[in-house]
Amino acid sequence: MARKKRERGNGQGTVAPRRNKAGKVVGFVGAHFGPDGKRHWVSAKTKTECWRKLNMAMADADRGILPPPANLTVEQYLISWLADSVKGTVSRATYDGYKRDVHHHIIPELGRRKLKELTPGDIRRLYRKMTERGLKDRSSEYVHTTLRKSLKAAVVDRLITHNPTDGVKPSKTLAGAAKESKALDPYQVKELLEASFESRFEALYVVAIHTGLRRGELLGLKWADVDLEAGTLAVRRSLDVDGTFKSPKNRAAKRTLRLTARALDALKAHKALQNAERLRAGARWQDHGLVFPNTLGKPMNAGNLYRREFQPLLERAGLTDEGFTIHSLRHTFATTLADKSVHPSTAQKMLGHSDIRMTLAIYTHATDGMQDAATAALEKAFS
Repeated sequence: MARKKRERGNGQGTVAPRRNKAGKVVGFVGAHFGPDGKRHWVSAKTKTECWRKLNMAMADADRGILPPPANLTVEQYLISWLADSVKGTVSRATYDGYKRDVHHHIIPELGRRKLKELTPGDIRRLYRKMTERGLKDRSSEYVHTTLRKSLKAAVVDRLITHNPTDGVKPSKTLAGAAKESKALDPYQVKELLEASFESRFEALYVVAIHTGLRRGELLGLKWADVDLEAGTLAVRRSLDVDGTFKSPKNRAAKRTLRLTARALDALKAHKALQNAERLRAGARWQDHGLVFPNTLGKPMNAGNLYRREFQPLLERAGLTDEGFTIHSLRHTFATTLADKSVHPSTAQKMLGHSDIRMTLAIYTHATDGMQDAATAALEKAFS
């Protein structure tokens, strides 16, 4: 008769396998809550050794002895940092980004290192390995931001005396460059807007192309922010991916824009259509005052907007294979400003960029194309 597996009760800690990217078990990690109310960790190569260390740590905790910083690993610290310092203090998207950097990139390479022994050389090797794996420079930049922020907190908590990311620089994309995004050319804009004619979100696409609003800013826009008489629109909030409203991402993002005639007409027509939609919904309508809500007046889920509305629109417009996203509409607005020689400082304010380098990076890309056109014109003129 097989021996019945002994179950451990609450408060006795847990041990779980630690796996590499291939799914192979490379060790074990144990966790328990100490008298300070925080989760504490131990690790070992075997499950038996991990339980032994965990039991010793829990016995120490019962006597009020906390793990000394000298034995704290990078993995233990980062998991604690995410749970105790990050979660609940930032947006869900920001938290998910930190968590992804920690678990996918940092822990697999540096997790077993003692926090006090972490060196700038360790961090440089991490970035080099990321590059060797074919990851983009921006991935290294994100990981660097996460490491720098977490280790700064470790310095404040006196777990380490200095931040080992000081003086370390990951490979960088073009100074201040935004995420790569494709812009639509004038013909593609025409095809897209024609395909969106009389659709529920026609006005959203028109406003996006004519104002350069971010996706979250569009979905967080309320009628109280729009002055149809004055022809202006104010950006005062953004809708996060978790369905909550938040302040604009920086001070520069909080801005007022003058609407083009086409954008203004689209919003006026959209308001009339929305009023009719509200009447049809009756008591089911939940009024949040949003310009672009879902069919019941509630905040529109960004994923649903892309999958159920934007992707079918691209198919109708014959643009499915172009790789466009909703952010492409903002990028189209930005490159159009560059093509029309709008001064970068004016474009920066309209786009809500906190750093003009972001704007100049887009302008540099756009003017490269303008130079090609100029060269072709000169070739034709002097041939």
